Amino acid sequence: PFRDGKVPEGGKPKAGDYEPGASRLILRACREYEVLIATENPFPDPAMQNAWATRVWTSVCTGAQVSYKLTDRLERIITDRGSHARGEVRDKIRPHIEKNYGFIDDSSERAKLHNIATYHRLLDSEAPNPDPIFVYKNPETRYKYAHNTIILKAIKETWFADPSLAPAIKYASQFSPIRDVTLALLFTAVEHCLDQWAEGSLNKNLMFTQKAYETKYNIHLQHVRDWINLAPESAETIRQRMYDRARKASGATPLVARPAGLSEETRERLRMELAAQAAAPDSDDEGGQA
Repeated sequence: PFRDGKVPEGGKPKAGDYEPGASRLILRACREYEVLIATENPFPDPAMQNAWATRVWTSVCTGAQVSYKLTDRLERIITDRGSHARGEVRDKIRPHIEKNYGFIDDSSERAKLHNIATYHRLLDSEAPNPDPIFVYKNPETRYKYAHNTIILKAIKETWFADPSLAPAIKYASQFSPIRDVTLALLFTAVEHCLDQWAEGSLNKNLMFTQKAYETKYNIHLQHVRDWINLAPESAETIRQRMYDRARKASGATPLVARPAGLSEETRERLRMELAAQAAAPDSDDEGGQA
């Protein structure tokens, strides 16, 4: 239902076009859609966008115990949040780029040459198979992958800023541990901000679009997955620690830890014991001692 019962004329569709109850549902659906952008795919194709719009609209309507049809207009409001979600990540990162990576913001030729050299060094662009060093805590020594200060700040500022509203707290299952997709999105947003310095001075007109950055995102995603696959359990521990530290810094209560499972050594011993017991004849000795 539209506000005051009138269909808005002209202009971009928005949640405010609808009466307060429906508007709140739309905003909630938009937030859930943005979570999917951050944790499942930052650059969904049109079919996925439509499926996600249906998914989040069904979710919020079910939660509110109401039934509103997902119209084309509502779907557009929801799916338009994709570029907003990506832009928010970029906007949290961009203010830190100059200081964090050592760019110089003046018009001298010396500064321009320094910035171009810094850009190519951070992207490792002259290597046959570039290994961008900007993701490391210490880019020069390539120490601690995915732990550059700017990455950790962006996690906190984008998804943990307000404990009462923070997406990573409200939708913890989507962020805990920090997902490969989320890291790849962060890396891609940092690369976009670095690309703005590629010609030696800050170019704010360079846009963070799907057309320009989806391929770069897929490369980062593959790098992250390669890193995870080197030691999956260790990588999961590290990504969980990223989440836990950001959550703690926000002031939110800690997640309830999952019960610790059996160690791998114990699992193997019990696996062999189960197999041996199943293969042995039935001796009816349930109460006896070994």
